[in-house]
Amino acid sequence: MTWVRILIGATWLNGAIEKFLNPDFPQQFKDSLKAGGFVSQAPPFFRSFMQSTVVPNAEAFAQIARVVELSLGVALILGLLTNLAAIGSIAMSINIMLSQGGVRLGTGLGAPEFLTINVLVALISVVILLSPAAKVLSLDSALTHRSPGLSPLLVNRRRHPKE
Repeated sequence: MTWVRILIGATWLNGAIEKFLNPDFPQQFKDSLKAGGFVSQAPPFFRSFMQSTVVPNAEAFAQIARVVELSLGVALILGLLTNLAAIGSIAMSINIMLSQGGVRLGTGLGAPEFLTINVLVALISVVILLSPAAKVLSLDSALTHRSPGLSPLLVNRRRHPKE
């Protein structure tokens, strides 16, 4: 499970690095939103949020996306505040999925529309969140050796002070 956590972290880190290496990303994101990208396919409740909040502040949201993806990637790779990072990964995946139109059944002629990468990342992140095994080789595990009282919060299990 540690490798699964690291792989999901690497996925987020890859997305962040691509965004940070592209100095035009905030403007491209803004232009894409103005052209209807990530808005036109969104479900109505999410579309109104995108139009009223995200589109007018597109460059700020682009910067937020960069930082969130970087934070998720580093946290999951290192195993630092893994449960919080897994919750963030779930939320970010759902956010991206909704902006792309949500989950729907495909026709079988194109790319799968039900099990998209965002759905898979969200589902795997739920497993990471619930799995003590995903925290075995992590900074969280090292922290619980110093403070056993944090064990239920950080690694999903009780640790006795003598361990």
